[in-house]
Amino acid sequence: MSVVSLAAHSLKTLRQSWPPYAGAAVALAGGIALITLATNMLGALGTATEGLDPQTRTQIDDLGSLFGIMAGISLFLALFVVSSTFGFVVATRRRELGLLRLLGATPCQVRTLLLGEALAVAAVGTVAGCLLGTAVTVPVLHVLHQAGVTPVLLAMPSQSIGWAIAASCGVGVALVGAWRAGARAGRTQPVEALRDAVLERRRPTVIQAVVTLTAAAALVATAVFASGMPLLFALLVGMFLPIVAVIGANAVGGLLYTELAALAGAAVAGRDPSAHLARDLARTSSRMTAAVAAPVVAIMAVAGSMVLAVGATADWSEGADRAALRSELVVEQAERPERIQDVPGVGVSDVRRTAQVGFGGGPEDVEVVDVSSAAATRSLQATRGSLDDLHGRAMAVTASYVTDLGGRVGQTRRMRIDGRLVKVRLVAVVPDAPNLWSDIIVPDDLPRIDRVARDTGTVFVRTDAGADVVETARSIRETGAEVSTGEEWVGTVSAEAREMNTVVLWVMLGPAGVYAAIAAINAVLIGASQRRRQTATARLLGATPAQVRRTALWETVFTGAGALLVGGSITAFTGWLMREAVVRDVPGAPLTFPWQALSGITAACLLVLIAAAVAGAYALREGEVPT
Repeated sequence: MSVVSLAAHSLKTLRQSWPPYAGAAVALAGGIALITLATNMLGALGTATEGLDPQTRTQIDDLGSLFGIMAGISLFLALFVVSSTFGFVVATRRRELGLLRLLGATPCQVRTLLLGEALAVAAVGTVAGCLLGTAVTVPVLHVLHQAGVTPVLLAMPSQSIGWAIAASCGVGVALVGAWRAGARAGRTQPVEALRDAVLERRRPTVIQAVVTLTAAAALVATAVFASGMPLLFALLVGMFLPIVAVIGANAVGGLLYTELAALAGAAVAGRDPSAHLARDLARTSSRMTAAVAAPVVAIMAVAGSMVLAVGATADWSEGADRAALRSELVVEQAERPERIQDVPGVGVSDVRRTAQVGFGGGPEDVEVVDVSSAAATRSLQATRGSLDDLHGRAMAVTASYVTDLGGRVGQTRRMRIDGRLVKVRLVAVVPDAPNLWSDIIVPDDLPRIDRVARDTGTVFVRTDAGADVVETARSIRETGAEVSTGEEWVGTVSAEAREMNTVVLWVMLGPAGVYAAIAAINAVLIGASQRRRQTATARLLGATPAQVRRTALWETVFTGAGALLVGGSITAFTGWLMREAVVRDVPGAPLTFPWQALSGITAACLLVLIAAAVAGAYALREGEVPT
């Protein structure tokens, strides 16, 4: 059979088998819409670089990493869900493929046939996904601006690059999913065409077992080395380990999720015949059970772990700030910060200043300090090198900067200040205190730095010995500035950071959650479409319409319980890892648990499962009449 005839046959079979492939197209379109949205958001950052002040430009640049993470999560979910959906679709056509093998089709021809169908589905899904992603980009950009995530309203970028990337991902994801399913379909035996029922394979293949064992080994190694893991590395592991765990769990999902579903249904199976039948269906219909559980596990584990990682970062930041801050008072919005020193009761007035310089191949914000004042108010001290050398052509960096980008005491670097290159020497490494100083610190007598340094409006104040702090604060307020205690200031800054982190997380993970819901409902509908004969048989044996619907509901409930258990376990492991790293680095860090965010994620997963259960019960309504 030639390639042309196979392509023509692919289109014919696709027209005849369009219901399950419609679900695959929906799954692919949703994934491509996510990728298009993420790509457009990254492209929009590039349109907002002209005419911005340095601080706003820095905020825009920082958003690039967040949108990049969103793009990565979108691609992971798309590949994950589409591959699972294609495998499910191929499994529902087992008898048809067996008939083709009985008529003489070779395994290679079967695989080519499925790839041709996948290409057609990819074309439809990619176009629909690109259009949908483009349509929602502008509303999302407005939401980001109104929520305060972006300092300026980002404009819609050119669609040529975004569509090219999304289309490439769409075709690639579809072909990967179809190739994986086609390899399994090529092994279909001709005898399958003669079977009315097919017992689905639950035992994992060798490759699947290797993937799962590798993921399990990564989890065990992480647990073993957690006690000595640096904070930054622990945060990175906490971001990516859930993805590894999800891949490992889903590699043996046909066994893992079915057994967990059966375990979840054991308590009620003996009380309700519908629950008993649902438990058996969830255990034997491994592909449908895995297809419904997979997106729930993915969004629960990835979203929950990211929430805990962001929360742990905020805890660490707050703990580091509280440990370092020695100021009784913090002044903000001071019109003349230098005059705070003249207020009665003020002992040390440390005016916070920053500057943007050229460093490391791009613009970089640096902290400009008077070393003695910063040491008195912010306990600026060196863990390596000496702050006594931080004067003139010198610089200091934080410990996390060294971990990220490297650097050693005594090293000479070039810094562009006010258009001129200045050689500076790294003389000290200081602890991290994210809200008290930047990653790069320079002295206020660094040549030409006074030309680009700017006041931030924040002044850290140490009062004179014996001075009344309340009276001193009142005197400072009379100058028109806002004053708070050091403890209050750290609490306010931390609360604002947590609030912004929550907004960013919901913006990043909200579309992924919607996609997970579509994928779960899609899997249930595909499975229900293949069970009409079973439903009719159950009705002939005396099952009532209500029992048929309850069976569908119970099956999704049991599957969802297993999925939430796996996703929750991955999230709990990540949370433990984050907390270990934070407490080791900052023993006095506060312990906060993001109940609201985690409850929201759990509620979203429950809504996904409820929607899938209702969709499954509704889809069976036509099969309730005996035939």
